[in-house]
Amino acid sequence: MNKRLKQCPVCNSNLEIVEYHCPNCDTSIKGKFGIGDLSLLTPVQQEFTKTFLCCSGNIKEVEKALNISYPTVKNKLAEVTSVLCLKEQKVSKVRSNEILDEIEKGNLTVEEALSRLKKRG
Repeated sequence: MNKRLKQCPVCNSNLEIVEYHCPNCDTSIKGKFGIGDLSLLTPVQQEFTKTFLCCSGNIKEVEKALNISYPTVKNKLAEVTSVLCLKEQKVSKVRSNEILDEIEKGNLTVEEALSRLKKRG
C-alpha cells in the first residue's frame, strides 16, 4: 500500500481525504475524513513511536531495539511530543487568551478568571 500523501505535488497545499473505496465489493464512501494526529509525524518519527510503544515506553528497550543512546531516545521522544502535543498547547493558550479578553471587557473578575483557570487544570 502506498504511503499517504500529505501535500499536493502541484501547489504544496494540504490534501484532504474525500473518498474511501473497497476493492472487494466496489463500495465507495465519500465525505471529508480526518487523517489523525499520528499522520503529522514524519515516517522516521512514526517508526520511532511504533518502536517506543512496542517496548512499552521502556527507554532501555528502545535503546537496544534502535541501537541508539539514551539522550537520542529522549530527543526523539521530545520531537514526537512536540508535534503531537502542539494542538493541545495551542487550545490551552487560546482559552487563556479568551479568559483575558473577558477580563478586559469587564465580563469577568480576576478571581473568576483564576477560578476558571484552576478548574481547567
